[in-house]
This record gives sequence, structure tokens and C-alpha cells, in this order.
Amino acid sequence: MNTSARVVALAGTILALSAVILAAMGSHLFDMNGLQGIWQTASNIHLFNSAALLGLAALLVKLESHSLKWGAWLIVLGTVVFCGSIYLHVITGLTMSGVAPSGGLLMMAGWLLAIFAFLRKS
Repeated sequence: MNTSARVVALAGTILALSAVILAAMGSHLFDMNGLQGIWQTASNIHLFNSAALLGLAALLVKLESHSLKWGAWLIVLGTVVFCGSIYLHVITGLTMSGVAPSGGLLMMAGWLLAIFAFLRKS
């Protein structure tokens, strides 16, 4: 396995582990104060992007693509920023205006780069 694939796979597995831990904590530890819906949204995006990153890592084993590598890293960063800001808001009540949307834009940019990588003819 090449370095790019290995590092993206590692990031995906770390995100997957943290998604499961945070989902369990959200179910058993925190008082949600009516914010269960946004926690669930963050948990879903967190876990689905983790699984998708493992798929991108598998593709990177055979496909040497800068667009795909950069896309994967934007997805990792966007997932951490988006989901992390929501988790932080639910746990602490702290609202950081514009942080979650920025994370969402990073994820979208990452997926657009992945699309671009698959549309290229090389």
C-alpha cells in the first residue's frame, strides 16, 4: 500500500472510531437539551464520511491522483471542522458562527475534487 492510501485509510479509521465513540457518548452521557437532531446529523456525516474515506483510500492504492488525495484531505478537514463544531456546541453551548458551514464547504470541495479525479482521462 502506498503512503497516500495508508495515511487516508488511517485518517478514515480514526474518524470512524471517534464517530462511534461520540455517538455512544451522545446516547448515554450528554444532556442534549433538545439538540439531538443536530448531534444525529453530525454523527451521520461523521460516520458516512469515515466509511467513504476508506473507499477513497482503497482507490488510492491503484490510482495515483493528486486531485483524489487533496479531495480526501479536504473531506477529513471538513468532517473534523463541521462535526467538531456541532459536537462542541451541544456539549458546551458554545456557538462559533460560520464554523460548521465552513466545514461543510470543505467537505463539498473535497467531494468535488474526487469527482474531478474520476472524470480526468489519465
